[in-house]
Amino acid sequence: MSDTTEWLAKQLTELKNEDQSFINKSIYQAAIELAKEQDKRAQQSQDELDGRIWSPDKW
Repeated sequence: MSDTTEWLAKQLTELKNEDQSFINKSIYQAAIELAKEQDKRAQQSQDELDGRIWSPDKW
């Protein structure tokens, strides 16, 4: 996980723990999961791009 995603997840977790509303806690949890998924997909895209650039078939 990137530093930014870790920071965001930490901040959202703190907000989730402080809030009393079940709805808000659910929204915070969904935002955490969304941030992690976006980070994972960004890394996958970067890895795919690196793989395509360095593919011997394209040299």
